[in-house]
Amino acid sequence: MEYPTHTAVIPDGNRTRAKENNTSVQEAYMISYQRGVELVEYTFTQTPTKIFTLRWLSTENAQKRPAQEFDFLMKMYKLVDDDLDQILLQNKVNFKRIGNPDGITDDFKEYLDQKVEKCRCDSDKYFIFAINYGWRDEIIRAIHTQAKKWTDMKTIDEQTLSSAMDLANIPPIDLVIRTKGDQAQRTSWFMSRRIGYAELYFTQTKCPVFDVKEYQKALKRFDTIANKRNFGK
Repeated sequence: MEYPTHTAVIPDGNRTRAKENNTSVQEAYMISYQRGVELVEYTFTQTPTKIFTLRWLSTENAQKRPAQEFDFLMKMYKLVDDDLDQILLQNKVNFKRIGNPDGITDDFKEYLDQKVEKCRCDSDKYFIFAINYGWRDEIIRAIHTQAKKWTDMKTIDEQTLSSAMDLANIPPIDLVIRTKGDQAQRTSWFMSRRIGYAELYFTQTKCPVFDVKEYQKALKRFDTIANKRNFGK
């Protein structure tokens, strides 16, 4: 079976699912994040995939979330994160945070920075956590980073700009999985530069129901079309 080198998941539908089941959004988020930990464990223990990216909060999400819900998300991870650290360390997986740090609380940013150091491994495997991430925001931040270095505008090229972006030398994404099916068949500016040749898989399952079994279906679908990918040739 052929697996993607880099898989990304866009979890969607937590609030919809909570409403359908008359439960709290906070409960849905807690379950969904635990599902995410299970996907990380499966990826790095049962597949040869090297990179797994989880988009947890986009820049648009961060701006539109009610204050109470946003505050909960900033605190929730500490309650459910011990298992994740153990999985990453045992399997020599680096932890990497991407996104605009200005849009999250100082306390949470410090917490994630500490996790980056704690889970720094000598390997090419990465769990990438996208928090307050948006493609347009990433471009602007990259330009700001490089602007002071550019003395000749003619020297600007794709490689120069890419080096200042969040993922820099990380390989492009091969498979993008988004939950919520017909209600969300879009990428929503998620890593637009990195998914140009990615296979897109939209599952009808909403978070927090999306689990390893549903994940396996996406991987099987990728296997059936892997040998047909020609990258524009």
